[in-house]
Order: sequence, then C-alpha cells, then structure tokens
Amino acid sequence: MNNLPSHESSEVPENDLPADTTALQPDMEEDAPAQALTPLAHEDAPAPRRGIAPVWHTVVLVMFILGFSVLGALRSTPVIVDPIVPAEHGAYSSDAVHVKAPVNFNRLLHYSVSGCFEIILAGWAVFGLRLRRTSIRSLFGAWPRGLNDVTKEIGIAALFWICSMVVLGSFALTWNVVQTKIYEHQVKQQAKQVKEESQPRDREAAGKNASSEGKKPESPQKQQVEMARKLMEYAPANGLEIAAWGLLCLIVGFSEELVFRGYLQQQGISLLRSVVLGVLFSALIFGGAHGYQGVRGVCLITLYGGLFSVITLLRRNLFPGMLAHGWHDFATGLALALVRSTHMLDRIPLSQ
Repeated sequence: MNNLPSHESSEVPENDLPADTTALQPDMEEDAPAQALTPLAHEDAPAPRRGIAPVWHTVVLVMFILGFSVLGALRSTPVIVDPIVPAEHGAYSSDAVHVKAPVNFNRLLHYSVSGCFEIILAGWAVFGLRLRRTSIRSLFGAWPRGLNDVTKEIGIAALFWICSMVVLGSFALTWNVVQTKIYEHQVKQQAKQVKEESQPRDREAAGKNASSEGKKPESPQKQQVEMARKLMEYAPANGLEIAAWGLLCLIVGFSEELVFRGYLQQQGISLLRSVVLGVLFSALIFGGAHGYQGVRGVCLITLYGGLFSVITLLRRNLFPGMLAHGWHDFATGLALALVRSTHMLDRIPLSQ
C-alpha cells in the first residue's frame, strides 16, 4: 500500500502548473480597457454624458453671445458700427458729401475691439475644455499635414463657399418673394380699410383715418437698403483699413469656427446625444449672435451655420470652415466698400 503513488502528497513541478489560469489573467487585464470603450460595458449602469466642458460654462458662453447680440439689435445701429456716427447720418450716407475717405480711427478701434472680443470667446471655450481636461486638439479634428493636404482643403473650402452662396442666394430670393407678397397684401388691406372709412362722421374719425394712413408698412426693399447702409459703416475705406479688416477676418474665421463648430457643436452633440440636435444647437446660437442684422439676417446666418457644420462633419476638421468663413467676411467687407464708393444704393428706386 505504501508503494502506491499518493496524489495528495505528490508535488507538481512548476512547469506542469496549469498554464491556463496564469495566461487568462493578463488577457483579461488587457481587454478591460477596450471593453470600457464599448457601449456593452455600460449596459448595467449607463453613465450620463458629461460633455467636453461643464454645462454652466456653456450656459455662460451662450448668454454672453446672445446678450451681446440683443444689445446690438436694440441699438439704432449695430454694436460694431461707430456709435458716434449713426449710419443714417454717417459720412457715407446718401445725404453726405462723398470725398476721399481719410483713415477712420473709430473704425480701426472697432476692428481692434471686435478682434479682442473674438479672442476672449475662443479663450473662454479653451478654459472650459481645461476644466474637463479635454484635449484642445480634439476641437480641430484631423488637421491637414503637408502641402498636398493643405491645397486639397483649400480647394474644398472654395467649393464649399461657392455652393453655400448658391444655397443662401436661393433662400434669400425665396424670402424676398414671400416678404414682398406679404407686404403687398398688407398695403391692399390698408387701402381697403381707408376706402371703407373715407367718409368720417366727425373730425375725430378723420384724424384717426389720417393717422392710420401714416402707418404704412415699410417695403422689404427699403428695409434691406437701410440694413446695407448700416453694415457699410463697418466696411474698410482705404489700404490701412483693408489690412486691418483682413486681419480681423482671419481672427473671426478662426475663433468663431473654434467656438461654434468646435466647442458648441461638440458640446451639443455630447449632451443632446444627437448629431442633428447638436448641429441645430450650434447653428441657432450662431444665427442668434447676429441679431443686429434683423430677422432675415438671423435666418440666413443660421442656415449658413448649418452648412458650416456639415462641411466640418464631412471633413472631420475645422480647417475648410475657417478658410471659407474668413474669406466670406473679407469679401463681404470689400463688396460693401465697393457699393458705398459707387453709390449703388442711391440709384435704387425704393417703393414707398
């Protein structure tokens, strides 16, 4: 009996230890991080998405942007326009004597203030990322590397801008047609009302009719011309102002794409858990930031913001949007300067 092998007292060599138990442990540790990135790892206790920055930080940013926009909309002239010289009676109105424009230091000052404002917005967005330890490079996406990539993105930005102008032009034309129809209907209704009350019973009724006649709605064409006159006050008028305007457009293209298509769009997608809602959130704030341009301008810019979001999502980087944004602002300023110098608005017959 003593010669029989005892399984309890027999020693197992180290080489014969079960290799499976020692081999499984490292594999499980290596797979754990990968599983944490998948949705299956959160099925038991789904954690709410925190976003790329704190919610309070985004609320402060949005309130600041919209508050500045409301301030511009409530003023007789936009915030960016020289408050000392209103657009209706400024140096470039239709009633002014047009001479060679000297350097407008108030305009240069506004360029500087606007540039600082844009830098502050971008800095605040970066501060929010730091609070959540979010990588700043994550906002920029796959940044182009090398001359070939940069040239490709420039071509895409140019094509995007041309297509955007077609879309925005179609939208603006449709808006004008609808607005004109509404205006014509209002004028007809007012004329019909005045005709029905053409025989007042007393002087008081006659006074009411006269006052009602004076409240004729303003034509859409006149509204657009007046808005163009206000915006022309911000356009450059000489070489120095053109250079300063170009620098400002570079800053605006960089900072606004970083804030709206980088920070707000990604924050919206993360918190709302929807790409469509995130894009809509960013576009609405972008349009609302331009309240001084009126309802028509806000709607157009909201649509433009949505188009910028699309190109950003398709290219997965901010580079084309920044180029198109900066170029669009620069070209718009030069176009307004050309309109002002050639007095085109003075030749437009306005319907009363």
